[in-house]
Amino acid sequence: MSEHIISLLFFAAAMQGFLLAGVLGFHKRNIQANHILAVWVALLSVDLLGQIYYAENIFKQFPHFIGLTNFLPLSYGGFLFLYVRSFTRNQPIRWQDGIHFLGFFAGIALNLPQFLQSSAAKLLFVEGIMADQAPWYFEVVDWFMPIYATAYGIGCSVLLWRYRQSVDNTRLRLKWLQTLLVINMIIWLVVWVCTLAPLLHIETNDKLVYLLVSLFIYIMGYVSLRQPEIFVAAKENGVKYGENRLPDDLREQILAELEQYMREHLPWRASSFTLAQLAEKTGIASHHISQVLNDHRGQSFNDYLNQFRINAVCQRLREPHSQNLLDLALDCGFSSKSSFNAIFKKHTNQTPSEYRKQVQI
Repeated sequence: MSEHIISLLFFAAAMQGFLLAGVLGFHKRNIQANHILAVWVALLSVDLLGQIYYAENIFKQFPHFIGLTNFLPLSYGGFLFLYVRSFTRNQPIRWQDGIHFLGFFAGIALNLPQFLQSSAAKLLFVEGIMADQAPWYFEVVDWFMPIYATAYGIGCSVLLWRYRQSVDNTRLRLKWLQTLLVINMIIWLVVWVCTLAPLLHIETNDKLVYLLVSLFIYIMGYVSLRQPEIFVAAKENGVKYGENRLPDDLREQILAELEQYMREHLPWRASSFTLAQLAEKTGIASHHISQVLNDHRGQSFNDYLNQFRINAVCQRLREPHSQNLLDLALDCGFSSKSSFNAIFKKHTNQTPSEYRKQVQI
């Protein structure tokens, strides 16, 4: 009875996942990251249906699909990495990114001979696995999956950490993405426990892993549809505006007004200054500000503010008796030394100390 209840939970999660994938794929504010997430969630849902396929012995009536989902988890690390990279670097997907799915392609290649077998041969193959007579590569994959996923989880955490060090605005620090990464690592920690337990002669049930996957899908559904940053933050980082583009003369006028306000009132000296505040002060809609900065300057709002801050810092560093670097950074609107150093080097290709030595020679 409990097996059927778990299968029902898996089915509900899978349907939730397909619904979420559809919403992410066709949302009017869609961005690249949501396309990646849509495909990833759809595959997670297929994986859950695969668990039902075996748990409810459906494979005996429809053996043609045996092996179809065996190596799907080897693709999850790649999807997670591309998803995080889309938000932290705004980098388009290229054909070279296929390297992040080499483990998945290797799994397909190993599984292809079994997948092409007849239905009767596939059933015998499953019986062999249940009798602990699985092929050698199944055990290799059992170890490789958590290693592969853990490596990508660490890589994604590094990407997010670097992004948060370079963004001097708490509103865009993507805390929801950090939560998603933590949940992902918890799931793979459970996989590690299930993988290592047999070595200690401890019985485990991998259903717990897939129950966590089900929970993961619901959480991603909540985060994706309730957190506006997923749909609007990337727009502020350079996404094109299509049919809502402003006329050229109006964009130039808005840019001129922004430049005048920024130079006269110096709002960038406040580390907490936000796009909403700039819109309120200038009377210009925030989405129009984002569009103009993207079209004319190729910058996000944060980059726009930081350019003023960096220019001010550079000007003061040219003075013979400039302030110490931390006081100077705080006075020019940076909230911490680490973010100041990262942003300064991003804009000048030099550290603040190197720049000061160069200009004061």
